[in-house]
Amino acid sequence: MALPSLADVIFVIVLLIPGFITLSLFRWLAILEKKLSEYQLILWSLVFSLFIYAIFSWHTGISDIDSIRDNILIPENLAEILALGLTFGAVPGLIARFTFRRHFVRGDCWEASMKLASKKGSWVIICTKDGHEYKGILHYSGGGDSPREISIRRPKLILRDNKSKVSKEVKMGKEVLFQEKDIQRIVFFKEV
Repeated sequence: MALPSLADVIFVIVLLIPGFITLSLFRWLAILEKKLSEYQLILWSLVFSLFIYAIFSWHTGISDIDSIRDNILIPENLAEILALGLTFGAVPGLIARFTFRRHFVRGDCWEASMKLASKKGSWVIICTKDGHEYKGILHYSGGGDSPREISIRRPKLILRDNKSKVSKEVKMGKEVLFQEKDIQRIVFFKEV
């Protein structure tokens, strides 16, 4: 069995690109954040690419694989294939976003609530794993792949009596940074 030539490999990649663009754009617009395995990604890209090339073939009259290979890099054909990929990703993605997934936001609950609370300058109480409570204005929070740290301005340590009533608030400087490993719970003073 002979290895495929470089031209064959490039042709296969070029065949998959429109489907990959369609799939990626649809997933981004519809806020579908579930990770796909490499196998699923290639399979869905191939399915969408075949659909795009079927429409392209119907529209241009280029119907066999050799003709597609010979004519795929012509700028007009490349532009049409790209336009089809963008259209078939954008239109269903926007329909899904505004009809079925209207209340979904990007990221997880942590990122969404912290982003909104930071914009509003919300007061928060941070309960740490060692049993302490700190009150302050939310300044910064990490999200995504970065550590989930929180920085609060005008921090105060909340001291409670044996009936859980606030007995004293002790100022703790201008700003305090809490690392992910320290945070147990966060209480927001305003609705986010």
